[in-house]
Amino acid sequence: MRPAAHHALVLLLAPIVPAQSWTQITTAANPGALRDAAAAFHVSTGHTVLFGGWPTLNTTWLFDGTNWTAATPSTVPPARREAAMAFDFVRGRTVMFGGQGATGRLNDTWEWDGTSWTPVATATTPPVRTTHSMAFDALRGRVVMFGGTGNPNLPSTLTDTWEYDGSNWTQVVTAHAPSEAEQTAMCFDLQRGVCVLYGGTSFFGAPDQKTWEYDGVDWIDRTPAVGLGPTATPGLGLMNARMVYDPLRGHAILHGGRTPNGTYPPETWVYDGGSWVMVSSGTPSSRTGFQMAMDINRDAVVLYGGSHGNLQTNYNETWQFQGASVASFAVYGTGCMGSGGLPILTAQGSSLPRSASTFDTQVINLPAGGGFAFMVLGFDNTSWNGLPLPLDLTSFGMPGCTGYVRVDAAVLVPQVSGTLSFSMAIPGGLEGIVFHQQCLSLDPAAGNPAGAATSNAGTAVVGN
Repeated sequence: MRPAAHHALVLLLAPIVPAQSWTQITTAANPGALRDAAAAFHVSTGHTVLFGGWPTLNTTWLFDGTNWTAATPSTVPPARREAAMAFDFVRGRTVMFGGQGATGRLNDTWEWDGTSWTPVATATTPPVRTTHSMAFDALRGRVVMFGGTGNPNLPSTLTDTWEYDGSNWTQVVTAHAPSEAEQTAMCFDLQRGVCVLYGGTSFFGAPDQKTWEYDGVDWIDRTPAVGLGPTATPGLGLMNARMVYDPLRGHAILHGGRTPNGTYPPETWVYDGGSWVMVSSGTPSSRTGFQMAMDINRDAVVLYGGSHGNLQTNYNETWQFQGASVASFAVYGTGCMGSGGLPILTAQGSSLPRSASTFDTQVINLPAGGGFAFMVLGFDNTSWNGLPLPLDLTSFGMPGCTGYVRVDAAVLVPQVSGTLSFSMAIPGGLEGIVFHQQCLSLDPAAGNPAGAATSNAGTAVVGN
């Protein structure tokens, strides 16, 4: 039976930790009400770059985290919408390909160096397309492009994969490929070295819930391992969602999209290679055709524009999302011997400190005859009452024992048959908070003046 959840730490967490969520930013200027623009974060200058959009435009806008500024380059690409962009980390340039121009679909390649646009004439050029996806494979130094649609008169889905090395495009013939390849969402997972693709549709198909990964050789359907991906309606996937990679937390972040029954779920999901988890819902409001970029300098996802589901109302809103944290628990240090052996703190099973969930830990090798112990909880493991941590507890009557955690709360917990089980309810909206745990066992037979022994310690990061 699971013990009742303890709430001592919750009382400390609630007033000091803001919920991670989307925040609308008011700017002095903006690109105007539009949808279907192309965007990427230009690391070299620290700007989110946005180009084009509906109505078919040829303007370049730069966002520095506070305001939008219209750039005035001497050379400007032809007006377009539904193009794709990716930032080349190796060469420090943002690459843009294709889109719907004023008179037809395009297959031109342009590069933005932070100041100006330059057209790139390549020996091999992919076919014209719109609604395709691009991401930069930072390990292999290639822009990867997938899918889209080409023929405007007879809609056709393209399931081809192309790579751009800064000089030329090369088609990669893969044994497998996603069939729903228009309006997909894609980013490059630096930690696992793969492009992650979700959702999409085709002329004869419907948005699915599959998750695919491209390793530079082939596309692998990860759905059997990770389960069906984000959706507001079971059985119906998303098209025209947007996805970026958060390098600090090591996961992809996906927002929005449209289901085939005409709903536009305002949901935000994260994917770490093992599963999809929803981390926010309700804001920004339902929309399609918006753009997102990961501002790695400010650790924020930037979202702009889009349209209401009726495609009659375009937005000129700027939003940012401070990426959700991945739940983790890491033990460190060592305990000191008690009458039951060396107390060891661990998480119970696969339990992690997840938001809106219960986190379970345990301590073993406590006195076999039972008794009580304190679970010490704190927000710091560097100092306590002016004393540096870790702290030698000899002067407290516990020679050979070490204190690792500042005492912000100490919960008295019974120990049964040498084991202590500690269960803590964590409310929603506390993602990113870090706290520490250590057990102090009341052990008269421990052989020291204090009649106590300590365990190792653990650091918990509340996440999803």
